[in-house]
Amino acid sequence: MTEFEFLSVLISIIFGLGLTHVLAGSVRYVFARRATEAQLVYSLFVLLVLVLNWWVIFTWRDHANWSFDEFLVLIFWAFSHYLLAITLYPPDESFTAFELHRSWFLWSFAGMTLMDIAQTAMRGDLFDPWYYLIFVLHYTAISSAATFIKSPAVHRAISWWLLFSIVVWSIVVRRFST
Repeated sequence: MTEFEFLSVLISIIFGLGLTHVLAGSVRYVFARRATEAQLVYSLFVLLVLVLNWWVIFTWRDHANWSFDEFLVLIFWAFSHYLLAITLYPPDESFTAFELHRSWFLWSFAGMTLMDIAQTAMRGDLFDPWYYLIFVLHYTAISSAATFIKSPAVHRAISWWLLFSIVVWSIVVRRFST
């Protein structure tokens, strides 16, 4: 087993747990009639982020000389994705309103974007494509600013923007930039 295979198995488990948590949380909240539109749209967004970044780990396959620093950054990068899933649907079964813990979700998303920048920089692709950093930092800015906004209408708009932008990034931009 190569070092990449060893690491990718652990990251795959973490991403798989995140996917499972979002899918199970979505279903639980829909059946309990507790999910808001924004929460469901955020769920689709997080599912796409998890799948996209699970695919991104494959870009490390040709990396030859692994260091413990790289290992740690990639593990914490994967953990940040799992944390995003957990904060979207907290593990307690009380079905608290998403608005009560939305700021946890948004702050974890901001943290995840910073970890994404770290792993991309470590891979040497921070400016490939040249607008990657601008794109990810716009997510950091939106999620950080949104923690202070209380309006459900604004959060619906933000959730739809995040979903739309990640779909365009995943299907259009990444296809033609590589």
